[in-house]
Amino acid sequence: MSLHDQHYIHRDIKPSNFTIRVNDDHPTVFLIDFGLARQFRNPTTYLHAPYTTKHSFVGTLSFASVNGQQGHAQSRRDDLESLAYTIIFLACGDLPWTTDSIYNNHEAVLRKKMSIVAEELCEGLPPPFSKFISYVRSLGFDEKPDYKHLHTILLRCSETNWLGEALPSSFPPSLKTNCTPVSSARV
Repeated sequence: MSLHDQHYIHRDIKPSNFTIRVNDDHPTVFLIDFGLARQFRNPTTYLHAPYTTKHSFVGTLSFASVNGQQGHAQSRRDDLESLAYTIIFLACGDLPWTTDSIYNNHEAVLRKKMSIVAEELCEGLPPPFSKFISYVRSLGFDEKPDYKHLHTILLRCSETNWLGEALPSSFPPSLKTNCTPVSSARV
Protein backbone atom coordinates (compact mmCIF):
# COMPACT_ATOMS: atom_id res chain seq x y z
CA MET A 1 0.00 0.00 0.00
CA SER A 2 1.85 3.09 -1.19
CA LEU A 3 0.20 5.40 1.36
CA HIS A 4 1.89 3.39 4.10
CA ASP A 5 5.16 3.48 2.15
CA GLN A 6 4.90 7.28 2.42
CA HIS A 7 4.73 6.99 6.26
CA TYR A 8 1.02 7.82 6.48
CA ILE A 9 -2.10 6.04 7.64
CA HIS A 10 -5.50 7.09 6.30
CA ARG A 11 -7.64 6.56 9.45
CA ASP A 12 -10.96 6.74 7.57
CA ILE A 13 -11.03 3.93 5.03
CA LYS A 14 -14.63 3.31 3.97
CA PRO A 15 -16.51 2.73 0.70
CA SER A 16 -17.17 6.40 0.03
CA ASN A 17 -13.43 7.13 0.18
CA PHE A 18 -12.71 5.07 -2.91
CA THR A 19 -13.31 5.98 -6.50
CA ILE A 20 -12.72 3.94 -9.65
CA ARG A 21 -11.58 5.19 -13.03
CA VAL A 22 -13.17 2.94 -15.66
CA ASN A 23 -12.46 4.81 -18.87
CA ASP A 24 -9.83 2.34 -20.06
CA ASP A 25 -9.21 -1.41 -20.24
CA HIS A 26 -7.76 -1.53 -16.74
CA PRO A 27 -9.91 0.17 -14.10
CA THR A 28 -7.90 1.90 -11.40
CA VAL A 29 -9.01 2.22 -7.77
CA PHE A 30 -8.12 5.47 -6.01
CA LEU A 31 -8.18 6.16 -2.28
CA ILE A 32 -9.38 9.71 -1.59
CA ASP A 33 -10.03 12.11 1.32
CA PHE A 34 -6.87 12.39 3.34
CA GLY A 35 -8.33 14.84 5.86
CA LEU A 36 -7.76 12.48 8.80
CA ALA A 37 -4.46 11.01 7.59
CA ARG A 38 -1.48 11.13 9.97
CA GLN A 39 2.14 10.04 9.93
CA PHE A 40 2.65 6.76 11.76
CA ARG A 41 6.44 6.96 11.64
CA ASN A 42 9.19 9.51 11.24
CA PRO A 43 10.12 9.62 7.52
CA THR A 44 13.79 10.33 8.31
CA THR A 45 14.45 7.77 11.05
CA TYR A 46 11.65 5.30 10.25
CA LEU A 47 10.91 5.18 13.98
CA HIS A 48 7.29 4.25 14.58
CA ALA A 49 5.09 6.60 16.59
CA PRO A 50 4.67 5.36 20.17
CA TYR A 51 1.64 3.38 21.26
CA THR A 52 -0.68 5.64 23.22
CA THR A 53 -4.25 5.48 24.48
CA LYS A 54 -7.08 7.80 25.45
CA HIS A 55 -7.45 9.36 22.01
CA SER A 56 -10.72 10.80 20.78
CA PHE A 57 -12.47 8.59 18.27
CA VAL A 58 -11.42 9.34 14.68
CA GLY A 59 -13.03 7.82 11.58
CA THR A 60 -16.38 6.37 10.63
CA LEU A 61 -17.97 4.13 13.27
CA SER A 62 -19.09 1.30 10.97
CA PHE A 63 -15.65 0.92 9.34
CA ALA A 64 -13.35 1.90 12.22
CA SER A 65 -10.95 -0.66 13.64
CA VAL A 66 -11.53 -2.04 17.11
CA ASN A 67 -8.35 -0.36 18.40
CA GLY A 68 -9.24 2.98 16.85
CA GLN A 69 -12.73 2.79 18.28
CA GLN A 70 -11.27 2.08 21.72
CA GLY A 71 -9.19 5.27 21.58
CA HIS A 72 -5.84 3.59 20.92
CA ALA A 73 -3.30 5.17 18.59
CA GLN A 74 -3.89 3.87 15.08
CA SER A 75 -1.34 2.25 12.79
CA ARG A 76 -1.18 0.33 9.52
CA ARG A 77 -3.13 -2.59 11.01
CA ASP A 78 -6.09 -0.28 11.61
CA ASP A 79 -6.22 0.86 7.99
CA LEU A 80 -6.19 -2.80 6.94
CA GLU A 81 -8.98 -3.72 9.36
CA SER A 82 -11.06 -0.85 7.95
CA LEU A 83 -10.25 -2.06 4.44
CA ALA A 84 -11.51 -5.54 5.37
CA TYR A 85 -14.78 -4.08 6.68
CA THR A 86 -15.07 -2.05 3.46
CA ILE A 87 -14.61 -5.15 1.30
CA ILE A 88 -17.19 -7.08 3.32
CA PHE A 89 -19.66 -4.19 3.09
CA LEU A 90 -19.20 -3.86 -0.67
CA ALA A 91 -19.52 -7.62 -1.24
CA CYS A 92 -22.44 -8.28 1.11
CA GLY A 93 -24.27 -4.95 1.30
CA ASP A 94 -23.90 -4.56 5.05
CA LEU A 95 -21.88 -5.43 8.13
CA PRO A 96 -23.21 -7.28 11.19
CA TRP A 97 -23.35 -3.97 13.08
CA THR A 98 -24.95 -1.84 10.34
CA THR A 99 -28.27 -3.59 9.92
CA ASP A 100 -29.94 -3.41 13.30
CA SER A 101 -30.60 -1.10 16.19
CA ILE A 102 -26.95 -0.83 17.24
CA TYR A 103 -25.90 1.08 14.09
CA ASN A 104 -25.17 4.38 15.87
CA ASN A 105 -24.44 2.98 19.34
CA HIS A 106 -20.66 3.28 19.79
CA GLU A 107 -20.42 0.73 22.61
CA ALA A 108 -22.78 -1.81 21.00
CA VAL A 109 -20.91 -1.64 17.68
CA LEU A 110 -17.60 -2.11 19.51
CA ARG A 111 -18.93 -5.12 21.43
CA LYS A 112 -20.17 -6.70 18.19
CA LYS A 113 -16.84 -6.13 16.42
CA MET A 114 -14.93 -7.61 19.35
CA SER A 115 -17.16 -10.66 19.73
CA ILE A 116 -17.54 -11.75 16.12
CA VAL A 117 -15.08 -14.37 14.85
CA ALA A 118 -13.52 -14.09 11.40
CA GLU A 119 -15.46 -17.03 9.94
CA GLU A 120 -18.80 -15.54 11.03
CA LEU A 121 -17.84 -12.07 9.81
CA CYS A 122 -16.86 -13.52 6.43
CA GLU A 123 -19.90 -15.74 6.02
CA GLY A 124 -20.92 -15.77 2.36
CA LEU A 125 -17.53 -14.58 1.13
CA PRO A 126 -14.85 -16.71 -0.53
CA PRO A 127 -13.33 -18.94 2.17
CA PRO A 128 -9.80 -17.42 1.98
CA PHE A 129 -11.09 -13.99 3.07
CA SER A 130 -11.38 -15.06 6.72
CA LYS A 131 -7.58 -15.51 6.63
CA PHE A 132 -7.26 -11.82 5.65
CA ILE A 133 -9.31 -10.83 8.73
CA SER A 134 -7.43 -13.19 11.05
CA TYR A 135 -4.05 -11.97 9.84
CA VAL A 136 -4.94 -8.27 10.19
CA ARG A 137 -6.35 -8.82 13.67
CA SER A 138 -3.13 -10.57 14.72
CA LEU A 139 -0.83 -7.67 13.80
CA GLY A 140 0.97 -5.76 16.53
CA PHE A 141 0.74 -1.97 16.76
CA ASP A 142 4.07 -1.24 15.07
CA GLU A 143 4.34 -4.46 13.05
CA LYS A 144 4.81 -4.08 9.31
CA PRO A 145 2.04 -5.97 7.51
CA ASP A 146 3.00 -8.59 4.94
CA TYR A 147 1.29 -6.87 2.02
CA LYS A 148 2.31 -9.63 -0.41
CA HIS A 149 0.56 -12.19 1.78
CA LEU A 150 -2.60 -10.07 1.98
CA HIS A 151 -2.53 -9.46 -1.77
CA THR A 152 -2.23 -13.22 -2.35
CA ILE A 153 -5.29 -13.82 -0.16
CA LEU A 154 -7.30 -11.25 -2.12
CA LEU A 155 -6.19 -12.79 -5.43
CA ARG A 156 -7.30 -16.22 -4.21
CA CYS A 157 -10.67 -14.72 -3.30
CA SER A 158 -11.04 -13.13 -6.75
CA GLU A 159 -10.24 -16.46 -8.41
CA THR A 160 -13.03 -18.34 -6.63
CA ASN A 161 -16.78 -17.92 -6.41
CA TRP A 162 -18.64 -17.80 -3.11
CA LEU A 163 -18.48 -21.62 -2.90
CA GLY A 164 -14.72 -21.75 -3.37
CA GLU A 165 -14.94 -22.96 -6.97
CA ALA A 166 -12.70 -21.53 -9.68
CA LEU A 167 -14.16 -18.71 -11.77
CA PRO A 168 -13.70 -18.34 -15.52
CA SER A 169 -10.48 -16.51 -16.40
CA SER A 170 -12.50 -13.59 -17.81
CA PHE A 171 -14.01 -12.80 -14.38
CA PRO A 172 -13.46 -10.45 -12.59
CA PRO A 173 -11.71 -7.80 -14.65
CA SER A 174 -8.25 -7.07 -13.29
CA LEU A 175 -7.91 -3.92 -11.23
CA LYS A 176 -4.77 -1.90 -10.68
CA THR A 177 -4.64 -0.37 -7.23
CA ASN A 178 -3.20 3.04 -6.61
CA CYS A 179 -3.26 5.18 -3.49
CA THR A 180 -2.75 8.43 -5.36
CA PRO A 181 -5.75 10.69 -4.76
CA VAL A 182 -7.84 11.89 -7.67
CA SER A 183 -8.06 15.18 -5.83
CA SER A 184 -6.25 16.35 -2.75
CA ALA A 185 -9.35 18.28 -1.68
CA ARG A 186 -11.51 16.85 1.09
CA VAL A 187 -14.50 15.07 -0.44
